[in-house]
Amino acid sequence: MKPTFTFLTTFLLAPLAALLADDAPARQPARQTPWHLGPPKTEHAVSNRALTMAPSITVAPKGRLWATFYAGVTPGEDLNNYVVLSTSGDNGATWQEVLTMDPDAGGPVRAFDPEVWVSPDGRLFLFWAQRRPSVKPELWCAETAQPDAAQPEWSLPRRIGEGVMMCKPLVFSSGEWGLPISQWGNKGWSVGDNSAQLVVSTDAGKTWTLRGSCNVPKDAREADEHMFVERTDGSLWLLVRTRYGIGESVSTDRGKTWPDLTPSGIEHPTSRFFVRRLVSGNLLLVKHGPLDQRIGRSHLTAYLSKDDGKTWSGGLMLDERPGVSYPDGQQTPDGLIRIIYDYNRVTDRNILMAAFREEDVAGGKNVSGAVKLRQLVSKGTGGKEKPKPSKAPVRANDDGKPMRTAKPGTLTSAGAKSQPLIPGAKLFTDRAYVAAEIPAPLKNAHFLPIAMNGQKTLKCERTGTVFFLTPALDRSGDSAAQALIDQGFEKVALPEIPLFIPEMVANYSTLFQKDCAAGETILIGKWAVPVILP
Repeated sequence: MKPTFTFLTTFLLAPLAALLADDAPARQPARQTPWHLGPPKTEHAVSNRALTMAPSITVAPKGRLWATFYAGVTPGEDLNNYVVLSTSGDNGATWQEVLTMDPDAGGPVRAFDPEVWVSPDGRLFLFWAQRRPSVKPELWCAETAQPDAAQPEWSLPRRIGEGVMMCKPLVFSSGEWGLPISQWGNKGWSVGDNSAQLVVSTDAGKTWTLRGSCNVPKDAREADEHMFVERTDGSLWLLVRTRYGIGESVSTDRGKTWPDLTPSGIEHPTSRFFVRRLVSGNLLLVKHGPLDQRIGRSHLTAYLSKDDGKTWSGGLMLDERPGVSYPDGQQTPDGLIRIIYDYNRVTDRNILMAAFREEDVAGGKNVSGAVKLRQLVSKGTGGKEKPKPSKAPVRANDDGKPMRTAKPGTLTSAGAKSQPLIPGAKLFTDRAYVAAEIPAPLKNAHFLPIAMNGQKTLKCERTGTVFFLTPALDRSGDSAAQALIDQGFEKVALPEIPLFIPEMVANYSTLFQKDCAAGETILIGKWAVPVILP
């Protein structure tokens, strides 16, 4: 028997914050009612934010805009995170933050990954995830029947069940509502078997039932952040964030069963994308970079498909800068499309909006005259630094082998060009981390900037000794040390290097070396930096 979740839908007649405790309670489990869901408190001020990220947008029936995202006083995805809801009554010219959701005022429960959505019957829903350390996250929501009011009255917050929903709900041709819920584990962004779920309501949100789920292969799993498309033939097309980009699966029985996920052919970094059917019947896809290239989190671009996703055309550049990510959007009946996204989450701390029409996407330029890019929704400032752990001593690695420099080999990876390994160098194609410290023995070395996430294949182009930097196994759960050792690499007698974010011991990196023959391949996961000596 599949689980069913029942919601209370009684609306409050008094402001919700007055019914919630005014003082932060003692440490509580994630499923307990949030401490605060109401007007922003002083600690939630936009001038007290070191983190701003993961936005969502929706438009009320009479045109009021609603945007949500999560923020924190420290620059990290941590126990300080809370959800913000902002609104605009002048088409995005100005915004007012009217609601924050904070589960427990500073931890240990964090609130994150919100979504905002207007249902077919005109209700405004705010969804978010809550999580306590070492416990699976849980999906919560609140709703209002006054989506066009600047200060609507909200229902009590209610728990849907375990999981995270990072993308828009979908209304099917049957009238059913579907939620793309991902089942994460109890640590980080890990997901288990059959994690990409379709949870359906047949009674306009009163109850929800798990209809089916898709299994993402273990070596490709990375938070899911999946979306559904109902195709014109009645099948359901599932697109999922993976370590290799975007995976896909198709259900022909209304979502009850799903084949295992396979690559979609749409090149993309390990990051959220956005896909939605437009009023014309065509599909809109917002992704990073060209359709046939996997790049980092930059060049946010909109594309169109007239054949249910078989082919894509057009290409309107929304924002080409490194650091843009996590698009979400909506098209209104008048044809205007709005896309919201974040930019440099801990430096610029911007939430931005782009507006355009379908003909602009098709033409790849401002055909309609309606294109407006980089409209500011929110800009965080202030906050405080994340508490720094006690800096552990750097290990000497005296038990390693002498560094072999007499005959250096070279490495290649598809699309990667070697760069000088110097302080400030951007180390990965899918992350913004830059090198902090480079020791004297690597003074003239180069490196290959490759993705941090996912499986990578490198080839030895010139016979000789090749090198990788990665944390020791006990330093980081993301170490590639074991994979390197299994392929014949050995530790070098060189002290650990605080490679990036030097206050984090998990980034203390050890140098590994191996004598490779030309043509030999090396497989690595998350994460290692290929190093090439002159």
